[in-house]
Amino acid sequence: MDARIDLDLNDAALLVRVVRTRSFSAAARERGVPVSTVSRRIARLESALGVRLLERTTRRLELTEAGRAYFGHAERAIDDLTRGTHHVRELQSEPRGRVRIVAPIALGAAVARVVCTYLAKHPHVSVDLEIDSRRVDLLAGGFDIAIVPGHVDDTTDFVARELWRATRKLLYASPLYLEARGVPHRIEDLARHDCIAVHATDGMATWTLGQGRRRRRVTFEPRFYVSESSAAYRATLAGVGIAMLPEVFCAEDVAAKRLVRVLKGYEAEAGGVSLLYRAHRALTAAVRTCIDHLLGELPATDPARAGRSRRE
Repeated sequence: MDARIDLDLNDAALLVRVVRTRSFSAAARERGVPVSTVSRRIARLESALGVRLLERTTRRLELTEAGRAYFGHAERAIDDLTRGTHHVRELQSEPRGRVRIVAPIALGAAVARVVCTYLAKHPHVSVDLEIDSRRVDLLAGGFDIAIVPGHVDDTTDFVARELWRATRKLLYASPLYLEARGVPHRIEDLARHDCIAVHATDGMATWTLGQGRRRRRVTFEPRFYVSESSAAYRATLAGVGIAMLPEVFCAEDVAAKRLVRVLKGYEAEAGGVSLLYRAHRALTAAVRTCIDHLLGELPATDPARAGRSRRE
């Protein structure tokens, strides 16, 4: 059976006002329309439902039995819609509700600190912060905001905002690894070390290292190959070998002596870090203000230099 009914919810809302004010005239004044318009729209609602809802005389206005049943449902529905409208407007004006954020493991601590300062400013907002080594799908994962390494261009699905411009990639190892295997002093020394690669082809990887204006390409067979920088970062912390990592990932670990930069005269360029949020979606005040806070509070250009300044 086809249960579809051609109804205008505005007509149902008008019925609720007629009953509550007990007058067609009062409802017409509230809406700023003629009484004839109110009568016509109630008649249209009755026609759509196929029942009479109101009995009207010159002195009284009463609901029919069917009208009382329908009015109860309509009143609850209109009240729910009204509360929902107020709630959505509050979400758009005052930050409240929940924000879901995903960030890579290497930046998790920095993002968490900034989120804590955001929460202190907005007591009605809750944040779910997921730290993940994988490149998470912002849309499929249901996240509002994603922090991702590398430059990302805007697409039809999301907007990309640059948090850090291209930050250097440097060579790092753990003190435990260097104690066991020694410290490389020249590029040629890398041939005797275990290296971790993020990109490899046919079992071989290449690093392009700069020293001033000079560039040198180093091709090697990695001891450990991973497909994502956060995994290489974790392996380096674990003492697996030497890796080329974004400076933004490692500044705090160098300060805490969990990592050591090796071959200090050499570096490469990386793509920076971006903040993503979904396009073509009305942002709640909570998501909008959280984006603004992250963009304003996370280091804007060189997080490694900012970290050194705090330690000095």
